[in-house]
Amino acid sequence: MTAPTTLAGTTVFLTGATGFLGYAVARALLDAGAHVRALVRSGGLPPGLPDARVSIVRGDLFDRDVLVSALRGCACVFHVAADVRMSKDAWAAVHRTNVEGTRVVLEAAQQASVPRFVFTSSGSTLGKPLDATSGPIVTVDERSAYNFAPLGWVYPHTKWLAEELVLAANTTTFSTVVTHPTAIFGPWDWKHNLLPLFRAPHGALGLVTTGGARTVCDVRDVADGHLRAATRGTGGARYALAGEPVTVRALQSMIAEAVGGRPPRIELPPGLVHRVGRLSDAIGSLRGTPALFTEEMALQSCLRVVVSSEKAIRELGYHNRPARESIADTAAWYVQEGLLPAR
Repeated sequence: MTAPTTLAGTTVFLTGATGFLGYAVARALLDAGAHVRALVRSGGLPPGLPDARVSIVRGDLFDRDVLVSALRGCACVFHVAADVRMSKDAWAAVHRTNVEGTRVVLEAAQQASVPRFVFTSSGSTLGKPLDATSGPIVTVDERSAYNFAPLGWVYPHTKWLAEELVLAANTTTFSTVVTHPTAIFGPWDWKHNLLPLFRAPHGALGLVTTGGARTVCDVRDVADGHLRAATRGTGGARYALAGEPVTVRALQSMIAEAVGGRPPRIELPPGLVHRVGRLSDAIGSLRGTPALFTEEMALQSCLRVVVSSEKAIRELGYHNRPARESIADTAAWYVQEGLLPAR
């Protein structure tokens, strides 16, 4: 079996379908005419996915026999599932899921003779100048080598280790591709990961911002980019699936406008933001509870670095919608679900 040039009529295997991006990938696959085998540990799928072309596979990333059986006959694997925690206290669990779990899925796909493997990494594994907290905004892309290892961070490092496994597995008969989404917004945030950002403009925290920059992408565009990576991507390649570059202040202001709240007024200096992150980490460790704002988050929020998608645009035909549209659609979905009040 060769790597697919179209997904219509094929069967594909998907991890992470109950998550924000995984759910969008599942919807995109159905729209493309594919049959989806979705790995689910327990419970069902979010609304909109129970379909004649979606089969639930019960198990987790370490159920090797279950994986091999479910992977037989699949044209592609979309490995989207990940542990996104950024707390050093969660290092062992995050490493197990993101690195060892990826290793098992890779080996199972090879054993089942699946020809194509698309791995969702992160824009945080693209190298960035760590001193870029002031001055002009810096743009990076897939050529920027990962440089966060000395910091001992959890999420970027485990995702980088996993993507190295995926790229090393690429052969002429087992084609692997890595994607790098950046700051994802859009509808269908079933786990409410972004909801605190959309509630913040109605409270005191919404008045505070940093001098950093972000690259805003839409979950629907990133999902489409994954399908394009499966059918058009070059084996062994990495593709940044990014979007519109905006400052953190501008992003918060767009969110405030979408929910009818107050835009930020006070920009905190990077040094203070870092200290707040370290303090939050320490308090979380003492209490034995996850920190809401970690040192890892603090530094990333201050970096004036954005990501270019030129390679994905050129090779995959990737496209992204404006940040304001994506943010407005996110807010509208929360209102629809009763998670935010109607304006």
